Amino acid sequence: MKAKDISISAGEQKIISAILDKVKKKGENKIKIMSFNRFYSFLNEGEKHVINKFKNIDPRKYGFKGTYFGLQSVPNNLIAIRNQRYKTKNRIEKISVQYLPKPVFVAYKKLNTALFKDIKRKILVDSGYRSSAHQMITFLWYLKFHKFDFKKTIKRVAIPGYSEHGFPKKQAIDFITQDGIPTDEKPLKFSRTIEYKWLLKNAHKFGFYQSYPHKNNLGIMFEPWHWQFVA
Repeated sequence: MKAKDISISAGEQKIISAILDKVKKKGENKIKIMSFNRFYSFLNEGEKHVINKFKNIDPRKYGFKGTYFGLQSVPNNLIAIRNQRYKTKNRIEKISVQYLPKPVFVAYKKLNTALFKDIKRKILVDSGYRSSAHQMITFLWYLKFHKFDFKKTIKRVAIPGYSEHGFPKKQAIDFITQDGIPTDEKPLKFSRTIEYKWLLKNAHKFGFYQSYPHKNNLGIMFEPWHWQFVA
């Protein structure tokens, strides 16, 4: 029996937008390394109700077959990655501060050095470690991006506790090229890049593996940009 779609009322949509605005005002970088309890403390009752609605969902009822990691504590060995930029046709874009556990950061730097040596390109960290609070905000952001289509969003973004981005022991990284590929509008374009082809042949040498390859059986869309570090 299929789970029913999650309906999101006009009032809940406004609350979600208010939560996203509140996070933006407080500083989006802070939420990336903020505990869920700390995040929860600055929400009002209506906002808490909406957060709980999504926090308590079991994504396995909607086709997800991945691992439940639980709401992990924020690690104390995070390295901040600052001043990353990529160039699009019209302008230079700056990536917000990203974080990686130190062993993952070291492995990423080695991978990037080898990639540059081979193809004279580099890949950037578009998304690294995400606290459970940040994962919830990421889910809400994409929910709004997809015009509050829950089933479309749940296939694209994990509920807190189910994301490899929030599991430092096997940390995931979302890569992006120096040309700004992928984009939210054309995510699969990454699979056609020379950087992706290099990763397929070489990433395992540095401990990185593709979590969600084409036609995976985890109930998750093909994510060529998403690589997990396994020490």
